[in-house]
Amino acid sequence: MNNRIIGLTLAAAALTGSITSCYSYFDDVPNNAVSIDDIFENRGMTLGWLTNIYSITPDWTNRGASGTAMYWNGATIEGYLPWDWVETHDIITGTMSSSTKHVNRIWSNLYKGIQNCNIYLARVDGCDPLLPEEKAATKAEVRALRAYFYLQLVKQYGPVPLFGDKVANFDDDLNDSQLPRNTVDECFDYIISEFKAALESGDLLSSFDGQGAYESQHMGNFTSEAVQGFLADAYLFRASYVFNGDPYYKDLANPDGTKLFPQERDESKWRDAKQAALDIINSGKYSLVLRDMYDHQVANLSDACPYKSTFFASMATSSNEELIYGRPNSSNDCYVLVPRFENCPSSAPRGSGGLSVPLEFVDLFFTNKGLRIDDDPDYFKYDVDNPPTAVRGEAAIANTRAYVDPLSGYQYFTMSGQGQGVSTAVPTSILKQFYNREARFYLNITFHNRQWEFQGNLPVQLHFGGNSGANGSTHDFPVFGVIARKNYYEKQSNWTMSMVLRLAEIYLDYAEACAELGETEEALKYLNKIRNRAGVAEYGLNAGDDGRDARNLNKIVLPGYTKDDLLKAIYRERILELSYENKHYFDVRRWGVAEGKWRTNGPEMTDGWIYPAYHKGGEGGSFTGFNVHNVGATAENQAVNFYKRITQQTRIYTKRMTFFPIPEDEIVRDKQLVQNTGW
Repeated sequence: MNNRIIGLTLAAAALTGSITSCYSYFDDVPNNAVSIDDIFENRGMTLGWLTNIYSITPDWTNRGASGTAMYWNGATIEGYLPWDWVETHDIITGTMSSSTKHVNRIWSNLYKGIQNCNIYLARVDGCDPLLPEEKAATKAEVRALRAYFYLQLVKQYGPVPLFGDKVANFDDDLNDSQLPRNTVDECFDYIISEFKAALESGDLLSSFDGQGAYESQHMGNFTSEAVQGFLADAYLFRASYVFNGDPYYKDLANPDGTKLFPQERDESKWRDAKQAALDIINSGKYSLVLRDMYDHQVANLSDACPYKSTFFASMATSSNEELIYGRPNSSNDCYVLVPRFENCPSSAPRGSGGLSVPLEFVDLFFTNKGLRIDDDPDYFKYDVDNPPTAVRGEAAIANTRAYVDPLSGYQYFTMSGQGQGVSTAVPTSILKQFYNREARFYLNITFHNRQWEFQGNLPVQLHFGGNSGANGSTHDFPVFGVIARKNYYEKQSNWTMSMVLRLAEIYLDYAEACAELGETEEALKYLNKIRNRAGVAEYGLNAGDDGRDARNLNKIVLPGYTKDDLLKAIYRERILELSYENKHYFDVRRWGVAEGKWRTNGPEMTDGWIYPAYHKGGEGGSFTGFNVHNVGATAENQAVNFYKRITQQTRIYTKRMTFFPIPEDEIVRDKQLVQNTGW
């Protein structure tokens, strides 16, 4: 490859994220560069324009969301941030409107990104200092970036106006900007065609060198492999229920009567989604991450530690063999994951523990048998309103023994001693429900008295007055009594990106498409690959399947083997495997289940697959946590009072919240623009 192209793309990737506003580039150009002409006559400034376009790709790891980003975890049952300024509060409280700040912010910044792409495509050929092959490579990237921006718009707002290659000018006739929304099919056709055009040009860089090793200098570029992944994502969303026959949107139409959503399901879209995922799988460029308990890469499933494998699989690093795309220079904000550790030694880490997890999400993780907690006869149950008291012995509800992974021997926690900075009056015992859970549970959840083994085995005390719990004078504590843990990688020196797309997601895309097409055996094959790696038993092929799986575990029989039964099992696996990777918010909406109903006008889901059976309302309804404020404390129950389950929050979700409303300013300006259904 030409070295000048390498230098070009490295510069664009390395600077990604350094410019926060899509027009702020103009603030940094030399004084003698006063026009677009000046910029595109200069090699460095032309590449700076490209860098600026890359900076518009969303960074979903920053709790202080800006530009095109939101901190989606706090807008789902995955979590909650306690501070008043958090924008996702408008989503979960039902106060979002067409005038809400983030509704306009994301729309306007994505369209600014699209306009900057159009300017680049219109101007770059006139930049004489760039070599022809450099122009070709960057134009292919920019076409893919433009398609990616449109894909984000469609995911969040539904069908939107398409501008093609048009470059807006200040002296344009106002009537030229009066554009109706394109239909769902027109939007996806355009997005898919642009991704394909970028791929078929042959001008995109590769994520790998000639020997198949990850090309670190192309980190963050829209390479051919990344674009192929985004293409598969576009096909998946196009085929999904909300975009493929959801009757809720059947009457949404432009002023001329054009219906914006398909009126019925088109099964061929699922065939396209299946093939797009299969193309990536068959490329042979990726494999599921397998690591032993000492962090070493291993080839055989039998040698792999479920916890270490799932931990490293979700890290966006060059050593991750399933990484398809990671965004460089992301915030990777760990402050909300690290407990507060008040009154602990100075060597202790300091955070907020603010990203708290409703127990409705905690209860979705399987036991170590791969069973739902309601299906496992050995899952510990207790009176959550009146936990067994100290008089009857705390051992009735908690335990002080260590727990190790039954497959690998990896130790999840030990209770050997009180730990530094911990009062001897407070026992460091663990709720029995937190034993014998699957590896991804321990990857995702920091619970009361669990050791913070990343730094010094310091117990995390989440009770009232504990080192990281409520104390009546701070908001920096987990309101549900547990803290999200996944994505804490500060002790990993090569953590340089945030995860956007990896092979496990493609496996789940493929399994979902196969299930939609009635291909049960193929769907289960790829669903079980994810379960194998996580260390839980495979699902059998039918109700009579009592065989052993790849880890020699007894296969699990599903309650049923209809298409809907299989889809629910796949959905549950996706929720757990891709937790805190900014998928949940969009997945439950595209599936049509976020109301807690099975599709539009469908029955209330009470089977416990996507949401716990006891929870009503899907992404809305009542959410419970432990008794962090020590309500109802007595001398008798003080040792177990924390484990009362109390409604801590009520959220609002209605079907109209599938999409954001179109910003009010845009509706007023563009008379052809119709508002989303329900808004």
